[in-house]
Amino acid sequence: MTMAYHSQQGVDTSIARIFNTYGPRMRPSDGRAVPTFVRQALEGKPLTVFGDGSQTRSFLLRGRPHSRARPAGRIR
Repeated sequence: MTMAYHSQQGVDTSIARIFNTYGPRMRPSDGRAVPTFVRQALEGKPLTVFGDGSQTRSFLLRGRPHSRARPAGRIR
């Protein structure tokens, strides 16, 4: 659709593919990095790290994390 708009309207367009998204409706066994990492941690299993561990990734939280935020309690 973006390329059609670009061709028809003659304007600059960009396409972004966000690969590492996560959120509250993810399935624990879908094979992506965040659910796998969390599932392994909750099950007390060793965490899978591919390569030598020096790779970096960016993640995008999909959802409304502030909607369920609770005020912090007092520090005593």
